[in-house]
Amino acid sequence: LLKGVQKGIEKMSNIMMPLLFVLLLVFCIVSLTLPKAADGIAFFLKPDFSAMTPKTVVNALGQAFFSLSLAMGILVTYSSYYPADTKLTRTAVTVSLLDLGTAILMGLIIFPAVMTFGLADHNLAGSALVFITLPEIFAQMGGTLFWSTLFFLLLSVAAFTSTISLAEVSVAFMECHFRMSRKHAVVTVVTPLFLLSSICSLSVGPWSDFKIMGMTIFDFLDTMATNIMLPVGGILLCIYMGWVAPRSFFRNELTNNGTLTSHAFWLIAFIVKWVAPALIALVLIGQFI
Repeated sequence: LLKGVQKGIEKMSNIMMPLLFVLLLVFCIVSLTLPKAADGIAFFLKPDFSAMTPKTVVNALGQAFFSLSLAMGILVTYSSYYPADTKLTRTAVTVSLLDLGTAILMGLIIFPAVMTFGLADHNLAGSALVFITLPEIFAQMGGTLFWSTLFFLLLSVAAFTSTISLAEVSVAFMECHFRMSRKHAVVTVVTPLFLLSSICSLSVGPWSDFKIMGMTIFDFLDTMATNIMLPVGGILLCIYMGWVAPRSFFRNELTNNGTLTSHAFWLIAFIVKWVAPALIALVLIGQFI
């Protein structure tokens, strides 16, 4: 039964995720036809370096880590399922470019709408941009109920598949180290996630008065995970791969045990060993100065 559910989810995501991307293209076209679209595009693509602070860089770094699933174990776990002939370097570049393209597409959707509907002064961020700005775009389209229902349905599927990828790391760990069956591992991991996520959800509603360091439970955990834990995990991963793991292991992973030629190996190894941990550390420390 569990395998059947997994296959069903995989087929559903294979259809709905591309459909979500197509839907975003439609919204982008509509958003670019709004009256103040040019102002929104200028705000989005013309940076104001005077307003940039270390916290801005840290938030951007955290977003990059989160959107690419870095330092969570997700990519390590998923790559272990790849066929032996998968080219990791090419796959990494492809995923990064797709993530960048999607981010730019969302910016072209959000900011023209923010300017047009006078939402710039509402200090919107994160999920508020999705649940407040996008409905304004839906209202400009024929069949508002249809478009809004379809979008949030697809968004739910995207969130659900992301939850599966996050849980897969712990599930695989339980299977390998505690010799659990797949079913028992899933139940063990998902049950506390379900209970704890309910607390996070309630913290932005009925329990919003309960604060930790001036933040709701959801915001506190989001800040700790995105701005602290992920960068620290990234530094530790770079240190391990650059300084602890055998160099031959690193090379074999990028060249499929020597069957492929990786002209970028030396550059990647240098960045992982020296550049990446130093830059991440500087950005991480900068937010506390």
